[in-house]
Amino acid sequence: MAASRRLKLGRRRSGTNPTLPPLLRLAVAGARGDATAVRRAVRAVRAAPAPRRAVEETALMLVLYAGYPAALETLRVANQAWPGDPRRTREGSPAGWRRRGAGLCRRVYGPVYRRLMGAVRRLHPDLAAWMVETGYGRVLSRPGLSARARELITVAVLAAMDRERQLVSHLLGAARLGASGAELRGALRTGAAGAAGRARARRAWRAAFGAALTSRGSPP
Repeated sequence: MAASRRLKLGRRRSGTNPTLPPLLRLAVAGARGDATAVRRAVRAVRAAPAPRRAVEETALMLVLYAGYPAALETLRVANQAWPGDPRRTREGSPAGWRRRGAGLCRRVYGPVYRRLMGAVRRLHPDLAAWMVETGYGRVLSRPGLSARARELITVAVLAAMDRERQLVSHLLGAARLGASGAELRGALRTGAAGAAGRARARRAWRAAFGAALTSRGSPP
């Protein structure tokens, strides 16, 4: 697959695309600072097979959730495990990022978009601007991964970081972008660690979909 094309992570006739689980594991390992697990996940992505850019884009997303140190260290380990030469992308302009970001944010949050933006502005108006322009516009709207794949990665990382309130929102966002119940459950289980983490994942699922988190037959 050409690196410039979006990576499709939906269902195939033979089952779920094998690229998604290792990307989820890569994101969670990077957020946790587990270099050994990052290496294993990179090797699994490469064997899927998937383009190297999928690894790069997953690592770059960590800036939003785990900070620059996590993104830097994940890319350092990934570059050792899969040597290559990342290329600078043509990202556009701040005006373009704001336009792209607002469009994607509306897709993720659906009918609660305006309420969300009002709530974030009340926390701090600069944070609201950064969320749309940098988060959704400059990072999450980049080519290389589909919007659905990025939301599933977000779900896994938020579960790993115990961010229950945001996890509820992004479970719903991933569903709005077409993620299946099996993909959502897989993302949650990749991120949730320990009894406390699994309990938070179950609560988030119930808050999002009003049903128990089970292996089969659950929403969406």
